[in-house]
Amino acid sequence: MSNTNSSYQVQLDEKITRLSTMLKPFTDQELEVFDSPASHYRMRAEFRVWHEGDDLYHIMFNQADKQKYRVDEFAPASMVINTMMNELIKRVKESKILRGKLFQIDYLSGLCGEVVISLLYHKSLTDEWQQHATELRESLCQVAPTSIIGRARKQKLIIGDDFITEALPLSDRTYLFKHIENSFTQPNATVNCKMIEW
Repeated sequence: MSNTNSSYQVQLDEKITRLSTMLKPFTDQELEVFDSPASHYRMRAEFRVWHEGDDLYHIMFNQADKQKYRVDEFAPASMVINTMMNELIKRVKESKILRGKLFQIDYLSGLCGEVVISLLYHKSLTDEWQQHATELRESLCQVAPTSIIGRARKQKLIIGDDFITEALPLSDRTYLFKHIENSFTQPNATVNCKMIEW
């Protein structure tokens, strides 16, 4: 069993124990548990961006000590997010317009293979930014169907769509759902299928 698998199982077991204890005064019925894949299950991810000279990369913060750490791959995130994390950073580094004042990157993906990437800035977005972002999208679409959204104070520029059309296999049919950027959707697509079927 890999570290990811064992870490997932430990977390799941802790949740089962905690919930069973909370419910004990009310029922003796054993919980029915719907588990998840141990990795690549999250269809959404958000990262801060760290600038270091000519380099920039995704970061997260340790919940225990609040220290930042570099994230070049993120096992909980879908395969398409992991692929796009590297492809995006590589391309954004090459453009002063795209990288300047960029402070956060959000990804929305699905089992459908589509991805919406939101770039958040501490600056106004210009026509020149839109031109560079359009070229970025064209380049990324060679890897996976991609839309780009630029967000800044009182601005939202959409290049492509601000949603993905998710395809969830449920029982013997596939259902399509419109998942909109910056809105809540169940981030674990496999569990979402199990929830709906239940």
